Amino acid sequence: MAGYSVVIPARDAAPTLACVLDALATQEPAPSEVIVVDDGSTDSTAAIAAERGARVLSTGGGRFAGWEQARGDAGVFLDADVVPAPGWGAGVARALAELPGAIVGCARTFEADTPWGWICHLQVATPYLPLGVPHERSFLSAFCLIVPRDAPLGWDESYGDEDARFSADALAAGLRLVFDPRFWAAHEHDRHTYGDLRRQQRRLAHGLARALPLEPDPRKRTLRRVPLHYFVPRLPVVYRRIAGDPRLRARFVAVLPRLVVAEWTLGASALRYAARRPALRGGPQQLFE
Repeated sequence: MAGYSVVIPARDAAPTLACVLDALATQEPAPSEVIVVDDGSTDSTAAIAAERGARVLSTGGGRFAGWEQARGDAGVFLDADVVPAPGWGAGVARALAELPGAIVGCARTFEADTPWGWICHLQVATPYLPLGVPHERSFLSAFCLIVPRDAPLGWDESYGDEDARFSADALAAGLRLVFDPRFWAAHEHDRHTYGDLRRQQRRLAHGLARALPLEPDPRKRTLRRVPLHYFVPRLPVVYRRIAGDPRLRARFVAVLPRLVVAEWTLGASALRYAARRPALRGGPQQLFE
């Protein structure tokens, strides 16, 4: 089968999956197939996928269970809460043509309906805004990834630091990791409360600590090892990333007092690993919600 396959791992994804599949159906070029790997859902995830023409695998196993069944010449892993923007399919085709053999991640946009929801995005997603030109990185977020069909890689399906392990394995295999901000998708995560933020922060802190060996910049490596930059000095960096977007700039200002608190709590989570960093590979597996 020519074209690109999209593989979507999903568990209880009914609130967002329909929007994701509907957006994929409008792309040009559209994917040659969409595979939804239903990992033990108790809601209508499988029914929604089948109604919209996706091939449903109910065997679990996540991304690579779907990839083993894919028939396209190229593949895209897409999270079940990531809605491709108009032009996303053209961006995939361009990346495949211009960056052959590379693993490519796209940019992301975001929206929220509560102050804590905005903070969840502002703390994590601003490095992935659709700004600039394609460039290599030592780490890519797994929310949307183009992966070469013949890449000699597997996938750790644990939820918490799978991005870091996948990036490390890709670099070890000699593959390029490229961030391409010329196409993007909207991350429709279901985070609204302070409790949601803290769960995200604990996962993020663990993943950053595990990924420390991947950081090529010695200064950034030092900051991650002793993460005092979360205690307010990081906020001007976040603001510079969004300074050209009046909407995001206004949101930043509106939630700034809470964002200061959130930076401190993220710093507290990161400090947990200052003395004892989790190994990039091996060691006990920590699970996150």
